[in-house]
Amino acid sequence: MKLKGIISSLFIVGTLASCAPSITVKYDYDPKVNVRQFSTYRIEADRQRNADPIVGSNLNQRRIADALDQSLKARGYKPVNQGEADLVVRFFTDSRDRQQIQSNNMYSPYSWWYGGMGNNVYSRQYEENRVVVNVIDARTNDIIWQGWATGQLNTRNKERDRDQAFRETVTSIMKNFPESAGQDYGAVR
Repeated sequence: MKLKGIISSLFIVGTLASCAPSITVKYDYDPKVNVRQFSTYRIEADRQRNADPIVGSNLNQRRIADALDQSLKARGYKPVNQGEADLVVRFFTDSRDRQQIQSNNMYSPYSWWYGGMGNNVYSRQYEENRVVVNVIDARTNDIIWQGWATGQLNTRNKERDRDQAFRETVTSIMKNFPESAGQDYGAVR
């Protein structure tokens, strides 16, 4: 293989690797709700929406619930096992197949000199996952805060890596939730 072919191949692989989807986190909230009134929570998986057999499995639901529990406790909220909670934290996951198309137009006015490299098009198929966390006022049943992460969660090979991927994803989502019971959205950083 010629040197320019090797360099060209390395460039293409590097470009595709750098364009691989990462986890994107976003959130939304109701600014009219005073979150200072909430101090307790209950976590539930949205059983109807967790239809994906891999990302929505019971194993991954436990991972997400555990990470949510740790995050809320760290912010000063108290879990409620029996009785009424102020907040219901309901989550679900879903997946969809995606395709990324990459074109590297290598044409230049001097391409005839280098052997005419032309335009190469590459396609990559992958599974995009989403984790959605809805925080609901238990009295009104209205969503007061929603956070979601989109990206490739199920690409890790080892179970320990998947545990870490889900934990980091949920932590990324929940970092936008008010820091502790008794603070409002202005305290979120």
